[in-house]
Amino acid sequence: MSTAAVITAIYDQYDTLKPPLPQRGVDVDWVLVTDQPPADALGWRVVHEPRPEMHPNRAAKAPKYEPWRYTDADASIWVDASFRITSDRFVAEALSYADPIAQFPHPWRDCLYTEAAASAGLSKYQGEPIAAQADHYRHRGHPAFWGLWATGVIARHHTPDVMLLGRHWDAQTHAWSFQDQISQPYCLRVTGLRPAPLPGSHIDTPWLRYEASRRHW
Repeated sequence: MSTAAVITAIYDQYDTLKPPLPQRGVDVDWVLVTDQPPADALGWRVVHEPRPEMHPNRAAKAPKYEPWRYTDADASIWVDASFRITSDRFVAEALSYADPIAQFPHPWRDCLYTEAAASAGLSKYQGEPIAAQADHYRHRGHPAFWGLWATGVIARHHTPDVMLLGRHWDAQTHAWSFQDQISQPYCLRVTGLRPAPLPGSHIDTPWLRYEASRRHW
């Protein structure tokens, strides 16, 4: 069994697959979940999981929320396919912060309500019930400025609380929008978790380089 997994997903050809980078001192299970297996997997273990019944942005969330369904490893790092791994110490170092979960704090905001306001006008979320979702969390008593995290990189140990978080997060994404940076703080609070901060930010780290496709914008 691998020590840890690195898991990513590409649906509807939203991103270009980047090759894995061998890691020092860690046996890594590199897992790509996708609806369209690539001609060259570049060293990733491909899980073909088409979900034609749902929006591809929502379909791609399953391995992000519940990575233990795709690997036997006891710990994992979710990495959005928009990132290229640039450090051979990334897995060991990122997981060392996870107690049991670690993420980069959001670089600009610290509140799901301000994130909802910023997201509502973006074309990628057109038709998604973001305003109603934020109102729902407000009515459920979620406090403003409780915290906000970038969700493109998530290091975690697969503890029972982390697995419960994944189930809650998945349910919120199907009940409301697929803007998971809005739903995660609510799910964290009701689960009793708070991510340890990874150092720096997801757009300025020696571990990764952001190489998003135009479709992100």
